[in-house]
Amino acid sequence: MKFFSMLSGREADDLDKPVSQERAVPNTRDNPRIVWFMGPRPSSLTGVGQHSLALAGALKKYTNFNVETVDIDAQPRTFKRYWHQFVMYPLHAIRVARSCDLIILYQEDLSFMIPIIHLAGGRVCLMFHHVQVPGQARGIVEKVKGFYVQMFLPLAPKADLVLVECDAAAKDLLEVAAVKPELIQIVPCPFEDKYSPLDAGSPRETRAQARAILEQRLGLQIGDALMLLNVGSDETRKNNLTVFQALAKLARKDLILVRVGKAFNTANRMECKTLASASGIRVHFAESVSEEDLGYFYQAADIYISATLHEGFGRTVIEAQMAGTPVIASDIPVYEGSMGDSYLSVSDPTNPDGWAKAISSLADNPSLMDELRERGKTNALQYLPHVVCAGLHRSLLQALRA
Repeated sequence: MKFFSMLSGREADDLDKPVSQERAVPNTRDNPRIVWFMGPRPSSLTGVGQHSLALAGALKKYTNFNVETVDIDAQPRTFKRYWHQFVMYPLHAIRVARSCDLIILYQEDLSFMIPIIHLAGGRVCLMFHHVQVPGQARGIVEKVKGFYVQMFLPLAPKADLVLVECDAAAKDLLEVAAVKPELIQIVPCPFEDKYSPLDAGSPRETRAQARAILEQRLGLQIGDALMLLNVGSDETRKNNLTVFQALAKLARKDLILVRVGKAFNTANRMECKTLASASGIRVHFAESVSEEDLGYFYQAADIYISATLHEGFGRTVIEAQMAGTPVIASDIPVYEGSMGDSYLSVSDPTNPDGWAKAISSLADNPSLMDELRERGKTNALQYLPHVVCAGLHRSLLQALRA
């Protein structure tokens, strides 16, 4: 199986072994201080937010780094959020720039702080997640977000270190920004095995228990239906409507699609709802769920599906694999890199017929489902926090010693 990791040799062979303090922190007696700037506090539940929080937590646990995280106690797209981001954040960065060894910015929308930190005498690392692809933004919010990120993209090369989640994201960045290749380091998302709260005797028993809990807690009645799950936003690039079009073509009454995530783009959500109503698709939308309940969703599902057109990494497919759920996903470079042959790929993500064929071929083939379930669990091992942390620690040390 093709593994995607920045590790090689003995470390890649020992994915299931815990990392000792000495192994994770070679050849250093220092206690570097890192200040990690996050976004609005509610955004900590997004994939981008969880990526940084997981990395920061792993550094605290497995290394001698002194890591502090700061965030904005405000809702996204509010005056308080932007006041803190554009006024209070730069002031705080100036205060800590000389007293800490490195400032990390959790995503590209904080790139405007790079020259401010340098002027204050500090060093800065930028977490870069994905390039905005033309034509994949719809609606005012998505277009404004894309314009804003594009406006500050020229500042990315000014960072002392740029962390990306996969090789595909690194290639995308190099195509649009003059970042020196030696400043780019690949650090994938780390994943705690927290989306498998149940451990029954078999996958069938686990699904039954998870569905019973979801019915009791949320009133969601799945019964014996074949459950397809998708977790994430309704951004245009997520391509959710194509999945609904595929289900409309299938017209199978034994399927239910569960969508977990807020309607970032209400127009996209309404299109999906309208098509579902007109075509008789059985669907349930869960706007916001707890981390614990999300684990039950993953374990209640028969198949996880991701029709996205573009990702910086794509957390949810690995979360599903950790929970033992087979994955059908778009044949895009980031997924090829992160999952290899451990998922069922759809070559043309924009074609509903391809999704309909993939869903039917997996739904009607229990042995293939079992095979992908085991492959997925094995693939996910490379993203355990202690494994990812070892590579991240080396990258940060190199930047600090440069």
